[in-house]
Amino acid sequence: MDDDGRMAEADGPLLPDRAPADEVAVDDEAVAALVRLGVAPETAVSYLRRGDPQGAVFEAALLPGRLERTVTPAAIEGKGGLDIDEIAELMEAFGLPRPGPGDPTFTPEEAEVLVALAGLDELWPAKVRLQVARAYGAMLSDIARAELHAFQMYTEPRARARGGGPAGQLRAIQAAFRRLLPLADPLLLGVHRRWLEHQIAQGAVSAAELQLSPVGLPGAVEVTFLFCDLKDFTAYAETSGDAAAIEAIDRFFEVVARERGESGQFVKSLGDGAMLAYRDPVEAVTDGSRVIAAMRAPGLPGVHASVHRGTAIARSGDYFGGAVNLAARLLALARRDELLATAEVVAACGDAHAWTPTGERTLRGVATPISVFKLDSPRAHSRPAAEG
Repeated sequence: MDDDGRMAEADGPLLPDRAPADEVAVDDEAVAALVRLGVAPETAVSYLRRGDPQGAVFEAALLPGRLERTVTPAAIEGKGGLDIDEIAELMEAFGLPRPGPGDPTFTPEEAEVLVALAGLDELWPAKVRLQVARAYGAMLSDIARAELHAFQMYTEPRARARGGGPAGQLRAIQAAFRRLLPLADPLLLGVHRRWLEHQIAQGAVSAAELQLSPVGLPGAVEVTFLFCDLKDFTAYAETSGDAAAIEAIDRFFEVVARERGESGQFVKSLGDGAMLAYRDPVEAVTDGSRVIAAMRAPGLPGVHASVHRGTAIARSGDYFGGAVNLAARLLALARRDELLATAEVVAACGDAHAWTPTGERTLRGVATPISVFKLDSPRAHSRPAAEG
């Protein structure tokens, strides 16, 4: 450990020895090469004087946003923010490298957040911060991987076609990134806030239902919910690759759109799954079985599904209440090519479908055990192929 608290060089990646800035001669050819990569001349000279040509490429050319990160953990601690160790733990929880006390790691806006968090320990203690950071890090890593794959497949070839030679192609790719990347931040923030609002509303409605039981919430309607998604999709994506995973998701949603029928309301996508709502439980079960059957193919991930009938509050095209939560939790019990349903669905379907009882199961977030039934032979309900 150095005097300023940084990890010794040997503890991190191996880097070339660097001479003091005033002892390093600047190679004009090196400056010209960096300029051809899109690095500003003054930036190229500055990094070369520091003996860090790699830094010029990464900081200025490939990852220009890093130049905005000028605030160190020590400065944040000095302003009354989280202390250096807390900041390091938080970044590690995000899945990112632990910064040293004097490393310029944060933008001024990010630093303000870390200062504000220090005053919110009673509301948002360190343990909770780290739990949420781990969730954020895992999800955002997946998002970034999907973004990069889409960029490589669709955007990069178009950017390269506009450039002349390797340097021109690299500049074209950088220009495309600079145009696209700033668009992601407000959208991700907006989507996050909407999902957070949804989860808060869902919890509020579920709590109100319990308080008003057995009378029920005013304005609640009877709905049958169908949840279906690709079973073990994460493992499939890891073994088959991003391109195959994207194709599987595209096919899944095409199948859902085709097989859900006229009365099925597509409520929303759930990453690699879908939530649908029906008035008629028979149609919900039939459509769920059709989706399962249509996705059976060699080399593709299978589908599993769950169906539950109950009351819910409809708002802004979505549904809220305990029935939604129960239907979603039930999906986790279904194996590949299985459709599971509750006793409410089985009773409402009458003789339209055949079922096998699987016993009572306990679902997370559901107070009492639930009787669960498995649909027999979903293949029997497949829609005939269209003629001609």
